[in-house]
Amino acid sequence: MPLLAGIGPFGAPELLIILLIVVLIFGVGRLPDVGSAVGKSIREFRKETKGDKDQSDTSTSPAEGTAAAAPASAADTVFCAECGARNARGAKFCSNCGSSISAPVG
Repeated sequence: MPLLAGIGPFGAPELLIILLIVVLIFGVGRLPDVGSAVGKSIREFRKETKGDKDQSDTSTSPAEGTAAAAPASAADTVFCAECGARNARGAKFCSNCGSSISAPVG
């Protein structure tokens, strides 16, 4: 059996003891709330980890519809020397990597 954090294999008696401790701490009435909160947290974590992988595969620019979205016209943009991301002309730091943006020449 695989070890979990060096503790040892969990069997039925160990799981029953853990359940008893959870019931004592939260009470029987709040047990469904605790279970739903744990399930919701796991779903959110999975969604965010999949979203990060999908976003990094498609592009490195910020998502559309956010405050950091790329400006519409090319005259109002400047590109980061470090990562090449498009930023507003008045930006002092890159919205993608956070490095300092030097003043555009010309």
